[in-house]
Amino acid sequence: MGVQWMAERRASSIFVGGEWQDCASGTTIDVINPATGASIGAIAAGGRVDVDRAVTAATNALHDARLRWAPAARQDALLALARAIEAHGEEFAQLEMHDTGKPISNVRRVDVPQSAAGLRYFAGWATKLAGETMDLSVPGNWHACTLREPVGVVGQIIPWNYPLMGAAMKIGPALAAGCAVVLKPAELTSLSALRLADLLNECGVPPGMVNIVPGRGGEAGAALVDHPGVAKIAFTGSTMTGRQILRAASDQMKRVTVELGGKSPVIVLPDADLDAAAQSIAMGIFFNSGQTCSAGSRLLVHASVADKLVERIAKITSRMATGNPADPATLLGPVISDVQRDRIMGFVERATASGGRCYTGGVRPEGPGFFVPPTIITDVRADMEIVREEVFGPVLAVLPFETADLDEIAGLANDNDYGLSAYIWTRNISHALGLVKRIRSGTVRVNTSGGNDFAMPAGGVRLSGNGRENGRMGVEAYTEVKAVTIAL
Repeated sequence: MGVQWMAERRASSIFVGGEWQDCASGTTIDVINPATGASIGAIAAGGRVDVDRAVTAATNALHDARLRWAPAARQDALLALARAIEAHGEEFAQLEMHDTGKPISNVRRVDVPQSAAGLRYFAGWATKLAGETMDLSVPGNWHACTLREPVGVVGQIIPWNYPLMGAAMKIGPALAAGCAVVLKPAELTSLSALRLADLLNECGVPPGMVNIVPGRGGEAGAALVDHPGVAKIAFTGSTMTGRQILRAASDQMKRVTVELGGKSPVIVLPDADLDAAAQSIAMGIFFNSGQTCSAGSRLLVHASVADKLVERIAKITSRMATGNPADPATLLGPVISDVQRDRIMGFVERATASGGRCYTGGVRPEGPGFFVPPTIITDVRADMEIVREEVFGPVLAVLPFETADLDEIAGLANDNDYGLSAYIWTRNISHALGLVKRIRSGTVRVNTSGGNDFAMPAGGVRLSGNGRENGRMGVEAYTEVKAVTIAL
């Protein structure tokens, strides 16, 4: 399935103007299977020339599509693309498994169906975007209204942790709003986005409305941010890269939406349902081997229940099968690369050297692949690196507290430079809402680590980014509002 498609495709190809073209340099990037460390193919190393071709194709398509690609047609195309993903679901699952190391059961259960669901959600907005009419306060006889129009050509840069869902989350709202897209998938995980390109034409997406240029961030990504024909950049990834994009985009006053890193707190009060909390916390930090920006990686738990909760989490973790992603029983696969594995283990080693204790995990496993065991670190302090910095791996830092004052508890949660997500566990609704109002974060969830839905806006504050994706706000971010005043 997916492996066969890889063998048949041209490794040096980019998707521009509705067709496959050779990248200008003719060079490629190896595709490494994280579970084995072996090369399984190659992708094109697109660069500035390729991005320019893609932006030109998008500009031309946008000009033509404004005349003939009506909102209902955009809706139909997105619905068709959702159906195509489902029809090729097993093929996408195999590609994601080999490319990212994700366990096949997780991809089948989450990534593929959620990608299709996201496109269906955004399809509904294509026919719902509209301006409004209004009365003016100045004297005279007026017709005053606003028009909501697409911003134009948008550059989209997605991360390596959820490549198929990342592509759907970016392409869906942009097409719904009537924009043309140049998508740069992550250099480590481009296969699903490239396979998605094959489906665009047959789903009714006009040639050039979606162009896909794989390549390295410092080359293809930088060229996309710098290009004067790109009106908006949508980026999901590291805070360091997000800062660079914001600086570069400011010269041309581009619109920018950035969803960046996180060090999300999980607050557990003494009255919480510990069994439910433990299950949710374990899945929240260890699912996808901790490679989720909103993962609850700081456990702030009341000292009276800390030992009981950690014991429960460790017991659940011990039952999480780690290993071959092709085995349906496997729940935890490898991290994305040897560089990322070494980075994560470096955090763990420095934490233990500073007095932290590995309650579980913490030992680099033998054998092939880039595996990191689920790790719980106790005996940490609020000023330690493991508590303050994003690890982006299966590592949970436990920090007990004794206060019952909500201001002080919220202060512990806010004592960080990030602000993407936060989680609260308590049976007391007053305490829950009190903390919700005090915590500085783009998303707060109470008594769950789930509830992710494309209808809900997603984004962060402080170093976790700015702007929102998903929901109505995420679609409207791809539009400009034009004010029109007519004297009658």
